[in-house]
Amino acid sequence: MALARKKRRPNLSARERIVEAATKLFTERPFSEISADDIAREAGVAHGLTFHYFGSKAALYEFITQAAADRLDQIHTKATLTGSPAEKLRSFLVAHMDEVYRRRVDYVFHSRGGGTAAIQQIWEGSRSNAIRLIMGFYDVAEPSPQLAVAARAWLGYYDELVLAWVQGQIKTKAAVVEMAFRLFPLAIANAKLLGEINIPSI
Repeated sequence: MALARKKRRPNLSARERIVEAATKLFTERPFSEISADDIAREAGVAHGLTFHYFGSKAALYEFITQAAADRLDQIHTKATLTGSPAEKLRSFLVAHMDEVYRRRVDYVFHSRGGGTAAIQQIWEGSRSNAIRLIMGFYDVAEPSPQLAVAARAWLGYYDELVLAWVQGQIKTKAAVVEMAFRLFPLAIANAKLLGEINIPSI
């Protein structure tokens, strides 16, 4: 009796299967624990094709990371299309946590400095996009350096809360959302201590 084979999607090219397989594996295990053989096996392709299409496992991971950051940006935007500024902020926080939980293993890895400088730069770009999006809720099209620093400090604080939640140190998602939601106006209001003179009404 022939061994049952894992179902493949025949309409996908070998490259697409590699990307799909790597995306799945990187959400389940840290980068360092996944080999090119693991990816090829999951994708059902020859081992050498990963290197043929991407050059290295690191380059493939960078490609997957950029796609994940783009997806996160899109989720943030879609979740905040309607509502008052406060409702948009809360929706942003909830949507962000839902997506982080889906990718929690990789999130812990890169949050603790895992990956190359290129990987860190990708996530830094995503954070900058999030700051511009959030400040836009309050009609701030281009945050001043002082406002951007205050918002980024708040976002870093939120990321630490999310990380603690993912690792089981905080039991409820609602507690994280509420704490971050309440702290945002305080962070922005206190940008005046950094020299900001145009504090948006929040």
